[in-house]
Amino acid sequence: SSGINAEWPLRRDTNYILSMHAIVRVARSRLSHQLVPRIRHCSKFSSQSAEPNKDADKPADTESVPDPDPLQIKEDENKALQQQLAEQTELVKSMKDKYLRALADGENVRSRSRKELADSKIFSIQSFAKELLPVSDVLEKALASVTEEERKASTTVSALHEGVHLTHSQLHQVFKRNNLVKIDPLDEKFDPVYHEAMFLVDDPTKTPGTVMAVLQSGYNLHARSVRPAKVGVVKEPQ
Repeated sequence: SSGINAEWPLRRDTNYILSMHAIVRVARSRLSHQLVPRIRHCSKFSSQSAEPNKDADKPADTESVPDPDPLQIKEDENKALQQQLAEQTELVKSMKDKYLRALADGENVRSRSRKELADSKIFSIQSFAKELLPVSDVLEKALASVTEEERKASTTVSALHEGVHLTHSQLHQVFKRNNLVKIDPLDEKFDPVYHEAMFLVDDPTKTPGTVMAVLQSGYNLHARSVRPAKVGVVKEPQ
């Protein structure tokens, strides 16, 4: 009995261990049945996420693009260069036209300035000369108012007449030196630039439009009328 009693704890422990191993195998079997599908699912999911998207990388089904033709490229480049050349040529033409116009305008301004300067020098005395014309008219009337008999009858009148004549002559010498010329258009054709018609007269012996009488002499300064001559003109026959 003591031997039986001594083997009992050993058997009991062995049975316990065997039962525990059995329990562990059962637990493992059940656990494996529960986890394997989940592991396979997770594995499949991770493999799907890690696998590159072949459809995304796969190029779209398109028609194959042919290689560009070098001759066509050169032709297009030549056309573009020709267009640029035409535009630049037109721009140069426009700028040249503007430049020539500017030169012409500048030359016209200089010509006008030179002419105005020359005219200012020439006609600077015009106003002064015009103021002296009535003086010449008065001297002429004074000379015409004294007859030959009156000069012979009185030495005083003769001397006075001589002095007025010398003054008139000296004044007209000054006029001539400054190109102020007296015009007496008697029997000349009427010119509205240099003549001022005061009246019309019927005279069949003269050509119509002819100056038949001069009421007041005219004066020109360098061929410019300072004072037109006041005249009577033969009118056209009716």
